[in-house]
Amino acid sequence: MLASAVTMYKAHMGTLPPTLLVLLRVAVNGRNERAGPFTDSVPHPPLGGTPPWGSYTFTSSSTGTFSITAVGDGTTFVVP
Repeated sequence: MLASAVTMYKAHMGTLPPTLLVLLRVAVNGRNERAGPFTDSVPHPPLGGTPPWGSYTFTSSSTGTFSITAVGDGTTFVVP
């Protein structure tokens, strides 16, 4: 779900979001077009971190790929 929301944000804005939290708001692109929010919430990551929920790490590259890592169980998604 988060990877899809990031991809929709990128399609609208032409760039990856700086954080996952911006997916919760309306975004206005360079053509003054409004879209979003791109997700209703950022879900709890899997159990396994401290405090009992893990956390997410969002990183992006200059080549347009990004990764979302759920620290609780170490799952990583990389989307080109």
